Amino acid sequence: MTKKPKTPKKQIVARWGFKRLSDQRVDPTLGPADAEPGEQEGDAVPTPSRRPRKPRGSATDIVVGAALEAATTVAVRRRLARGQALAVVVIVPGPAWVAPVAAYVKSEFGSRWCFHTRDGTDRKRDDAGSVEAARDLSRGFCVMGVAYDEKLLPASLQSAADIVIHIASPDGTVVRRAITRFVRRSPGELDPQIAAGLDLPEIVAAFRPDQGAKDVVRRLEAARRSHTGSSERVPVLATAVEYGEAQRWGLDLARDIADFRNGKIAWRDVDRGICLHSPPGFGKSWFARVLAQGCGVPLVSTSAGSWFANGPGFLDSVVKECRKSHALAVAMAAPVSIWHIDEVDAAVPERANMSDRAQEWWNVLVSDILNIVDSALAARDAKLVVIGSCNNINRVDSALLRPGRLEKVVALDPPDAAGITNILAFHLQGELAGEDLAEVGAVMEGSTPAEVMHMVRTARRAARYAGRGLAIADLVYAAMPHETHPPARLFRMAIHESAHAVILLALAAGTVRHVSLASTGDAGGRTSVLYADDDLATRKAIEDRATVGLAARAAERLFTGSVSTGAGGAADSDLGAVTIMVASLHASFGMRGAPIYLGAGEELLRAVALDAGLREAVTHDLCRLERRADRLVAANRDAILAVAARLAEKRRLDGAEVEALVRGRLRGRRRRRPAGEG
Repeated sequence: MTKKPKTPKKQIVARWGFKRLSDQRVDPTLGPADAEPGEQEGDAVPTPSRRPRKPRGSATDIVVGAALEAATTVAVRRRLARGQALAVVVIVPGPAWVAPVAAYVKSEFGSRWCFHTRDGTDRKRDDAGSVEAARDLSRGFCVMGVAYDEKLLPASLQSAADIVIHIASPDGTVVRRAITRFVRRSPGELDPQIAAGLDLPEIVAAFRPDQGAKDVVRRLEAARRSHTGSSERVPVLATAVEYGEAQRWGLDLARDIADFRNGKIAWRDVDRGICLHSPPGFGKSWFARVLAQGCGVPLVSTSAGSWFANGPGFLDSVVKECRKSHALAVAMAAPVSIWHIDEVDAAVPERANMSDRAQEWWNVLVSDILNIVDSALAARDAKLVVIGSCNNINRVDSALLRPGRLEKVVALDPPDAAGITNILAFHLQGELAGEDLAEVGAVMEGSTPAEVMHMVRTARRAARYAGRGLAIADLVYAAMPHETHPPARLFRMAIHESAHAVILLALAAGTVRHVSLASTGDAGGRTSVLYADDDLATRKAIEDRATVGLAARAAERLFTGSVSTGAGGAADSDLGAVTIMVASLHASFGMRGAPIYLGAGEELLRAVALDAGLREAVTHDLCRLERRADRLVAANRDAILAVAARLAEKRRLDGAEVEALVRGRLRGRRRRRPAGEG
């Protein structure tokens, strides 16, 4: 038998143990099934036993090598090994992969490679990079661009690319291969999502020398739980009724993400942009964590404050911090993650309200953030859900809230009794198990989630100081401490709140939820009502509500001989709210005078202050409605006194108790006039 002559060319052995079998050019587009016989993936000739075993290398090299192997075919790896004037683009899962991949390729495939790495933090000019890439290719060098976003690479390299490699976030197969090579022992079958949401440094940190495969797996699972929120105790999305419309949106999102993962729907069918707004203490930032855990996806939270705090505050550093946060969210997507931007009113402020000088600075930042949000929602590879949250939605640039961006805007309202009860159960952490918390929930109704948390802490402290366990009475006392008021003040407070409730029922304008006495500044209590909503508000309905607001002043004047400061002093006081209601008849809804729109909400207070004609018309109506309130209070004197006496005694009455006290005592109820009647 004639021996086959040996090839003089040097055999090249890849770190993963595959040997090049021939020098024949192979089309890089061929997959494993298209390779020549004997060259299928996994069928490569092993390294001869006489050859010394290669060092196992660093954990970073092993993980990168396993991921690169999974993203390429034998044919592609042969072309990389030959290194003959190739232009290659490598898209990696995130910025942290860029430098390690470039270092691995240079170490594995020789020094003829020139690299253009883009992790999004440098300021290299694209035109300069394009010239360099073209020059290196024309000299016969191999040029590789490595980035997490293809748009960051030089244009000449993108257009001339012979090979494009997309390295995905490591799945269970890649992680198992890396663990086996590192510890020389297979961990067995792994969850395909074991490294979901983990960036390269977090994966590498799980690999420790002289420890077993199970130790690596355990650390990876713990790291994954820390990002999905499953290791953090947060309210359960399915029962978090205190979030109202936001909870319903979150439940729909969780179902859509599950359907997307199961291949039932495309990503374009998923709503993925929302902005939450409310006063402080309503749990906006907390909701992002609740949502992440409910959807089982990683969460990356950032804020305008962190962008400025983590750098010198110059424009370029702020932009870099924003991009870094977005890049981290992209890297953690497996394939879905949530990117939460807190203080979005500070990050993307309304430019229309700025001076020309301020616009010069903010236009660059806002435009860049809008482009990043567009990129985040474009869903090329990573699938991102973007959540914005702020205290004042009117300060957010309208361009961010348009369809296609944060198109869903949700206001978080004070939780009702059911929501308060759920918040209580969460903060009690099993204490008072079996007790009915509905009574406490009703007492705390109208409080913010932050206030409920403080009340629970206050109740625990009281029980601890008393040397006993927590009791329902401690929670009730924390919500409504029995403050000692002088008799005159207590009587005025009770009369004030009782008048609101009784006149509401006398006009059949709605229902009373509860009435309570709790001193907060000049305010002596709170009356929670539900106005009738069987139809859109008419002039009659608005004037009835204004009359209810003015009834407390009328009652104070009738029963004490004077009016206190408790009815005014702020835009949300009785007088402030009533002024806005009446002004809206003239300036918002065209129900009094000319059909013209001049504004809405609190801005009407400024319009009333500056427009003499509007001020005169509103004053005339307010005086008329106050006389009406005087008549109704006088007619329902007995009912108001009965409710006030019980309220001063108990400090809180629910709606049913109020209705029972006034039953048969209401007077002065007028016939309902058609809408628009004067």
